[in-house]
Amino acid sequence: MTNPGALFGPGRRIVFRSAAPAGSVIRIEVDGRPVRALLTDTPLAGDLLGAELQITYL
Repeated sequence: MTNPGALFGPGRRIVFRSAAPAGSVIRIEVDGRPVRALLTDTPLAGDLLGAELQITYL
């Protein structure tokens, strides 16, 4: 997930698996909080693709 540091601390990297295609919005739980993430086709390291936080419930 790209740039989750503002909500989950500096240098934080969140990695998860999803079979949904790029452009999908999925719901995941991070540190006990529900988060929506937009899946992108932006390549990161190796075979990882990026995702962007959409809505976070605090």
